Amino acid sequence: MQPLFSIITPVYNPPHDAFEKCIDSVYAQEFTNWQWCLVDDKSSDPYVVARLKELQVLDSRVVVYFRSENGGIVEASNDALSLATGEFVVLLDNDDELHPDALSDVADQIELNPLVDYIYTDEDKISVSGEHYDEFKKPKWSPERLLAHNYCSHLSVLRRQLVNAVGRFRQGFEGSQDYDLILRVVEKTSRIIHIPKVLYHWRSVPGSVSIAAGEKPYAFVSAVKAISEYLSRKNVDAVVEEVAPYSLIRVKRTLKETPKISIIIPTCGTKKSIFGIETCLVLNAVESIERKTTYPNYEIIIVADAKTPTEVIADLKRASPSHLKVVNYEKKFNFSDKCNLGVVNSDAPFFVLLNDDTEIISNDWLETMLSYLQEPDVAMVGPMLLLEDGRIQSAGHSHTPHPHNFYNGRSSNELGELGILKVARECTGVTGACAMIRRNAYFEVGGLSNTFPLSFNDVDLSFKFLDRGYRIIWTPFARLFHFETASRANISTPEEIELITNRWGNKIYNDDYCRIH
Repeated sequence: MQPLFSIITPVYNPPHDAFEKCIDSVYAQEFTNWQWCLVDDKSSDPYVVARLKELQVLDSRVVVYFRSENGGIVEASNDALSLATGEFVVLLDNDDELHPDALSDVADQIELNPLVDYIYTDEDKISVSGEHYDEFKKPKWSPERLLAHNYCSHLSVLRRQLVNAVGRFRQGFEGSQDYDLILRVVEKTSRIIHIPKVLYHWRSVPGSVSIAAGEKPYAFVSAVKAISEYLSRKNVDAVVEEVAPYSLIRVKRTLKETPKISIIIPTCGTKKSIFGIETCLVLNAVESIERKTTYPNYEIIIVADAKTPTEVIADLKRASPSHLKVVNYEKKFNFSDKCNLGVVNSDAPFFVLLNDDTEIISNDWLETMLSYLQEPDVAMVGPMLLLEDGRIQSAGHSHTPHPHNFYNGRSSNELGELGILKVARECTGVTGACAMIRRNAYFEVGGLSNTFPLSFNDVDLSFKFLDRGYRIIWTPFARLFHFETASRANISTPEEIELITNRWGNKIYNDDYCRIH
């Protein structure tokens, strides 16, 4: 049985041309089992009032209510919801457009997933001259990213019963009333689907947030309020901060405890020129940990090859007299095996796999990464890694169109597409050069596979976590240098590529969390 969609549209003095194109887009829908609930919020434009009356007369699917006074978008939207009889409500602004396939594609998903409660799609923008631009290829359901901005936004289709159950739109959240509603809906359900197709066209008109978030500063204030109340309802102790000047949000969680963290560093004592100075990599890494780290409860486990010079071990012990433990590795080089040996020599509930060619930048790097692991379904967290010249070495993994370090070689000052470099978010994986990991999850999936002695061991581990339903978080709020390939060539062999592809198939070349090439 086909669902009935109730399209919800508050109306207030829209530009004539934009409103007509909005109307045309509804009537262009291939799927015809809809009702359109339009509420005029006391428009002063006689054309708008006359056009609404005409629509209602011409089509029984159109239901119009004229408010006796202007009450704002929340009141008008709730009045529209009161008119709705459909199983699902479709949110449509009075100057935007639906793609002709919008309702049919959503209906197809409902047929495949009849218990779904919330569906969102990709979107783009329409310029004043009618050109489409700024396509937003959204990630699959990404709850951490939703705490940074309303990335779901348009098109949003929600089960009407659930919308009513959570209290509809709320006064005091004008400008971000849909964000607040979505947050309250997703608290009550995990039955959420993303359709990776542009089904909504957001019109850029003067004063619109589609042009610049700063056009409506009250909307950002409402967004911060919505996030703060969401966290309060979830009993999450956190500070909500603006990521200036981008009108993005950082949720800075408070640590409830300070459990022991083991920092595991495989090494053979390599030296390399860093910032023009010949440097022992592992000693530099350990000294930076001791110099910068503010977290009080950590140990450093050095997994040292037999060829590691004895003077390097002595220097390490002097650099970290109270935190350091050395574990000898006597086998043929295998990075995965070395890391696993370090883990079994630790009893900490959380540990960091750290390359020896790294250097700490952020004093609170451990606190920041650990804060996300307070969520029990998060298995691994990675930071922003920078090259020696300050460009990005890794902003997490991406698999579109092939496995690589996301934004490698780009400026660390970039915003990234739709703010992706300035927000914490779910991702398909993070590099093993620096990753904080939940110990029990690591053992649950068998740790790093010795089958991958050099390349793709972190890719394989990431997929194993995702396969078990865990989340992986990348955060820009912890930063380290990674002097890439300083100690060993970063070259993947054809055999390694074949092996990872055979193990994970098409997942290696598709990334539902990051569809940006």
